[in-house]
Amino acid sequence: MNINDGADAPYWNGLAEGRLLLPRCGGCGEWLWPALSRCGTCGSEEIQWVERAMAGAIFSWTRTWHRFGFTESLDLPFVSIVATVDDCGIRLLGRLDDPDQIDPLIGEAITGRVGATRVEGRDIPTIIWSRG
Repeated sequence: MNINDGADAPYWNGLAEGRLLLPRCGGCGEWLWPALSRCGTCGSEEIQWVERAMAGAIFSWTRTWHRFGFTESLDLPFVSIVATVDDCGIRLLGRLDDPDQIDPLIGEAITGRVGATRVEGRDIPTIIWSRG
């Protein structure tokens, strides 16, 4: 997958390469999410894409039991996670690797890897979070 436009293109291209790249202002050091072309804190247009470890904590989650659009490739039920990435505070959405269907805990440590979700015949890079 190669996404060449939009302020978040480096994020998606990084995931497609198996890496987590997040935007940080080169002027003031503020982490920026969603991705922007200019820092809202200092106005700098110098955006640096910094590789981060896929590690964080669960901020929120939900278990989905019913099918809805663009979830055809996912086994039901599945758990969606909003995770706070360690050391930068950015929150990202992903799926929980949840073979035992044990409810996650808010604040629980998780690590991620890049997987894919099939949507209308295309594989979209997805962060798959795991406990521990």
